[in-house]
Amino acid sequence: MRNHRSPLLRLLGRLCPAQRSDSDSGAAFTEIAAVTILVGMILLAVYQSQVAQIFNNAVREMVCLVEGPECGGETWTEVERPPEPEAYEWNALNSNTADNQGIGMAIAHGYGWSDQEWNCLDDLWTSTSNWDHTLVDPDTGAVGIVGFVAADHGEMPAGFAGSARTQIHWGIDYIDQTYGSPCGAWSQWQATHTY
Repeated sequence: MRNHRSPLLRLLGRLCPAQRSDSDSGAAFTEIAAVTILVGMILLAVYQSQVAQIFNNAVREMVCLVEGPECGGETWTEVERPPEPEAYEWNALNSNTADNQGIGMAIAHGYGWSDQEWNCLDDLWTSTSNWDHTLVDPDTGAVGIVGFVAADHGEMPAGFAGSARTQIHWGIDYIDQTYGSPCGAWSQWQATHTY
């Protein structure tokens, strides 16, 4: 008489027999081997399918986003980095701006310069530092309101780094001796970004 069960039910019946006997010591080993082979075949089928290829490509892409250059040139930080700003405004929230401008206006007034000269001085030091006496430019090493660079301007005066008044006095003297007026220094700055 033939067994009319489906091949899958027969396979499951062989892998999971209803009862075991003590004399059947080799059958357990055979069942484990059969299940291991079946699982291996399923994994091999999945690995060779399109699903496995899609999964492998997704994993490769995630690894490349972290590791970078050897995977196509960009790391995850480069992929998600916002665009670089066109210009960085140095300390745009400088709370000392108005105070420092007031000191600058009072000192510049003593030189007899016109309102136009004051506008040039204001434009110059707004561009270099936004009137921030604590500023140190990490790229050029320029210090303070006037953008003092030791390589260009010589030894830094005593007390310069911490005092807006000292920086402004030095800057106005420097502009007067080198350019004659703030508008001359401003023209130089517009052309070269140095003065």
